Amino acid sequence: HAEAHEHSHAEAHEHAESHEHSHAADCADPGCTDPSHDHSHGHGHSHGGSREETTAAQRFGIRTFVYARRSPFDPAKLARLVSDLPFLATVAAPLRQGAQDAAVTPASGGEGGDGDGGNMALFDPLLRSKGFVWLAGEDGVAYFWSQAGKRLDLNEMGRWWDSVPREQWPQAHLASILEDFEGKGGDRRQEIVFIGANLDEGAICEALDGCLAG
Repeated sequence: HAEAHEHSHAEAHEHAESHEHSHAADCADPGCTDPSHDHSHGHGHSHGGSREETTAAQRFGIRTFVYARRSPFDPAKLARLVSDLPFLATVAAPLRQGAQDAAVTPASGGEGGDGDGGNMALFDPLLRSKGFVWLAGEDGVAYFWSQAGKRLDLNEMGRWWDSVPREQWPQAHLASILEDFEGKGGDRRQEIVFIGANLDEGAICEALDGCLAG
């Protein structure tokens, strides 16, 4: 399995080249699932500036925000949160192990886990969410969070660039790769875009912060 993903994170950037834009290229499609497209605040793409989003926000209360942190999630804590979400979840092995450690059952069919159900209501207005996830103890592996409707997939995407020897980095994308680096963690990070109606950004961020390690 590791062999199948050996170059997958690198290919995300190379894939961008095949679309004739860089990793830092803007992407305004809220349904886009291509991780090589930029959906973050720091890469020249604004989530609040498009006419379409402004109209949607005014008419339906739909808004977008980015959860961005430079600390890893504790797998057991994140597994507990996922078990409380109103989604049918498919998760990576570390989170399945985390669920066992936390003695919870992953969510399925809209039913929560052992929590009080508060997170179900909090995350229920989500239409779409996607982005990078960093798990404690998995510093070499980048995970990808992808939720649409009532389906959530949180699985291995590839490798963080910081764990890839520099000589293997694609020369055409060095600048955009290094834009994601910060401190000792390199490009490891949480960077998840949330799109939905009347989202409580503060409460969602607080719930996710509660899953951080340490």
